[in-house]
Amino acid sequence: MIDLRDLGANPRVVRLEMFIGRHMPERIGYRLSALAANLIARFKPTIYRIARENLRQVLGPEAKNRTLEEAVRGVFLTMFRSYFDLFRLMQRPLEEIIAAVDFAPEDKEIARSLWKREHGSILVFPHLGNFDLGGQVVAAHLPEVQVITLPNPSPALELTNNLRRALGVKVTPLSTAALREAFRSLRKGSVVSIAGDRPVSELDEPFLFFGRPARVPSAHVRLALKTGAVIVTTFCVFSPETGRYRLRLKPPMEMIRTGDRREEIKINMRRVLDELEEVIRRWPDQWQMFVPVWSL
Repeated sequence: MIDLRDLGANPRVVRLEMFIGRHMPERIGYRLSALAANLIARFKPTIYRIARENLRQVLGPEAKNRTLEEAVRGVFLTMFRSYFDLFRLMQRPLEEIIAAVDFAPEDKEIARSLWKREHGSILVFPHLGNFDLGGQVVAAHLPEVQVITLPNPSPALELTNNLRRALGVKVTPLSTAALREAFRSLRKGSVVSIAGDRPVSELDEPFLFFGRPARVPSAHVRLALKTGAVIVTTFCVFSPETGRYRLRLKPPMEMIRTGDRREEIKINMRRVLDELEEVIRRWPDQWQMFVPVWSL
């Protein structure tokens, strides 16, 4: 029996989603995604309550309970639908995967410009919309991308990492060795991708995120300061109007330098977090954050 309290880390859930994505028609898959989201919203397991508390901070104290509950249900609908689409598309030729995502010419141009920049480029993704699908489409426009994922991956995350590898992405769980590899890659002008909105370690310095201190990672800013790389906030959201995903890249961000490294980290983290807050605020019902962000 699947334990809903551990939904986000349960390999049986991921295998079930893989099976549905590979074998169910699109219409049925979307219905099942909505049904699963409704069940989560009805029974409110621990993962639901965590997502709700995270969104409460995003939406602010003035948000009505009904608005909050609808947003949380939307988060789970996004999660199930995104995985269904990802597992459905992974069996198809790369051209069909790319065609499934709206990628405007100006965003494509930014993606193509990142390869072989003198000091490399760092893509920073929030856990928004179908971030795995978006990452695959970006990677398709670049010769190579190193993706830094969570350290010590759970069995469920390892299944997802294997899927990313099968789609041609170089996956390296966070470690000292992975960061050294990223440093070398950036020095060669390559591209590194890392999430910027999920707490990873209790040792990370807290920064204000949606008005409250949170131990969000700062490795992307530290790498950029050490290598001279630019940071590009990247996200892939679902549009109910078109029924399609849209991939966006913010303009490359050069690091501000003052000569004081601690000050440089604080200044540039604020700039990156401002961009992440902007896109999460716009699509709060697509922010799939299932660990407590503000647990200080």
